[in-house]
Amino acid sequence: MQPSSGELIGFSGERVPIRGHIWLKTTMGNTPLSKTIDVQYLIVNYPSPYNIILGRPALNNFRAVVSTLYLCVKFQVQGSKIATVYSDHQKARQCYNASLKRASTTQKPRQEVKAIHSTSEVLSLAELDPRNDFQERPQPVDDLQKVPLTRKADQFTYIGRALEGEEQSKLIKVLQDNADLFAWTPADMPGIDPRVICHKLAINKTIRPIAQKKRNLGAEKVKAALEETKKLLNADFIKEIRFTTWLSNVVMVRKNSGKWRMCVDFTNLNKACPKDAYPLSCIDKLVDNASGYKSLTFMDAYSSYNQILMHPEDQSKTAFITEHENFCYKVMPFGLKNAGATYQRLMDKVFHQQRGRNMEIYVDDMAAKTPSQGSHCDDIQEIFKQIRAYNMRLNPEKCAFGV
Repeated sequence: MQPSSGELIGFSGERVPIRGHIWLKTTMGNTPLSKTIDVQYLIVNYPSPYNIILGRPALNNFRAVVSTLYLCVKFQVQGSKIATVYSDHQKARQCYNASLKRASTTQKPRQEVKAIHSTSEVLSLAELDPRNDFQERPQPVDDLQKVPLTRKADQFTYIGRALEGEEQSKLIKVLQDNADLFAWTPADMPGIDPRVICHKLAINKTIRPIAQKKRNLGAEKVKAALEETKKLLNADFIKEIRFTTWLSNVVMVRKNSGKWRMCVDFTNLNKACPKDAYPLSCIDKLVDNASGYKSLTFMDAYSSYNQILMHPEDQSKTAFITEHENFCYKVMPFGLKNAGATYQRLMDKVFHQQRGRNMEIYVDDMAAKTPSQGSHCDDIQEIFKQIRAYNMRLNPEKCAFGV
C-alpha cells in the first residue's frame, strides 16, 4: 500500500479519509472468457457490506456494460467474444439490506454543501461554461504579499514573498508602470476590437426559435437578479430588447461568499448551435511544461468572456427574462456553448509568439515562466506589451507575480 491523502465524499456529504492506494491485478469473468487489468484501489477504514467497489474508471477500462435490471455485466474479450458475469440476487439483497441497517444507525445530521448543490442546480438547467468558477479558488496567503499599484488603497495585486532586493523593486516598478492593464470595475475594460474577434452563433436554420416561459423566483432571488442586471447595464454589457425570438430564463446561484450569481439558462439556444471543436490545451501537458522554472507568474483575465463582443446579428438571440424587462447581451456571456473555444482562439492569437516559450495558457488562465538564467521582469514586460496591444485587462486580485 502506498501512502495517499485526501477524502472520499459521500452522497450525503460524509467524509472518509483515504488511508492509501494500491495497484492490484483484477480479473473479471471466468477463464477462458475473462479479462485481467491493473486497477488502482483507494483504501479506506469504513464499515461497509462491500469489500471492493469498482468505480467508473475501472469499468470503462474493462469496457463493461452494466445492467441493474438483470444484475449482470457484459464485456468484450478475445476479439469479438462477449463474456457475462451474473450477480447472485440473494447476496445482492442481503448486502442492500445490510447497508440500510448500517445507514439508519450511523446516520448523522446532513451538512449542506452549498457549492456542490449550487453547481448541480445550475448545470441541470443550463449548459454553463467551465469558466464560471462557482467554487472559490484557494489562495496561498502565506507565500504572497500585497503590492499597491496606484495611490488608492484598494488597488493592489500580489507578488511572491521570496523576492528580495533589486529583483523585487524592479518587478514592483514594472507592475506600477502598467497599472492601467488591470481592471477593478467593468468600466475599466475597453473590450477587444471586434475586428480581432467577436462571438458569432451558428444556429441551425432548421430549428425554430424557443422562447422559454417565465419562471417564478423567490423574493430574495428577484432582488438579487435586479441588482445584477443593474450592474450589467452600468457596465454596458447588456441592453433592453422588446421583440424577441429566442428568450431564456435567469438562474440564481448562491456563491460560497453568500452572495448571488446570475446565470442564464441557454439550454435551448445551445442545442441549436453546432459545437466549435477548436482544441483546448491538455492541462497535464501545461503543468509539465511549467515545471522546473525559477520564476512563475499566474495571471487571470478580468471578467474574461465579457471582454469579447457579441456579433451584432446575434445579440438579440441572447435575450433573457427579468421581473419587469427583457435584456440581451452586447458582450459574450458565460454559458454559451462555444464561448470557451472563442476565448481560447483569441488567446492563441494574442500570445502566439509567447506560448510554449515563456508562457502557458488555458482559456483565461495564463502562466509566465522564466528559467534560472533569464529575467522574469523582461518576460512580464513582453507579455504586458501584447495585453496592451489587444486592449485586454487583468484581474489584480487573482494574479500572483514572481512566485
